[in-house]
Amino acid sequence: MLTVRNLSVRYGAIQAVRGIDLDIAQGEIVALIGANGAGKTTVARAIAGLLPYRGEIAFQNETLRPNNAERNLKRGIALVPEGRGILGSMSVEENLLMGLYTRSDKAQGMTDLAVMLTRFPILAERRHVLASLLSGGEQQMLAIARALLSKPRLLLLDEPSLGLAPKMTATVFEMVQNLRREGLTVLLVEQKARQTLKIADRAYLMETGRVVTSGPAQALVDDPVVSETFLGGRVTNTG
Repeated sequence: MLTVRNLSVRYGAIQAVRGIDLDIAQGEIVALIGANGAGKTTVARAIAGLLPYRGEIAFQNETLRPNNAERNLKRGIALVPEGRGILGSMSVEENLLMGLYTRSDKAQGMTDLAVMLTRFPILAERRHVLASLLSGGEQQMLAIARALLSKPRLLLLDEPSLGLAPKMTATVFEMVQNLRREGLTVLLVEQKARQTLKIADRAYLMETGRVVTSGPAQALVDDPVVSETFLGGRVTNTG
């Protein structure tokens, strides 16, 4: 579905991403993991069309262009950005309506909005509340629901667990699994590597702008070098 070849991104003099390759097949959860500053968010933003870059990104066999976010969204690539990107001065419902912005089927969009409010009952309860007044977990649900209303084929989730309590983090990860079961393809960008690898099909591990290793998620969990260096050591069962 998505191929990335020799992707490089600079912020002025800083080389944030250094010639990486990445592939995502339809129906997969692919994880992009690594420490803060590794370049993960930059990769997601480049795929979404929010940054200039060098190299090639192709989606469903069509080559994408840099700085072309609206067109990429219309093609079916939706980004839930780090920090959620909600519009705090607007209501929950107004934020959700922004998810219909690029759609031409407005009548169907309003039907989908009603379905989304059924899917996320807390958003239905608070639909007229300012988004800035939601809890962190509720804001994350709002950001994901808004992205889903654009009818994406590929969902880019950038640090969805950031700032969330463990219970809400588990809820978000379960939601990601359910979306995959419904046929959605997901690129999951996360620092919580061990938890992410439990739900991903494959993973790429980034360090200082480069992919240092990749493979099936379970294989990376079982790799002793990866586990000790990036996952904080093996978890042993003492019970």
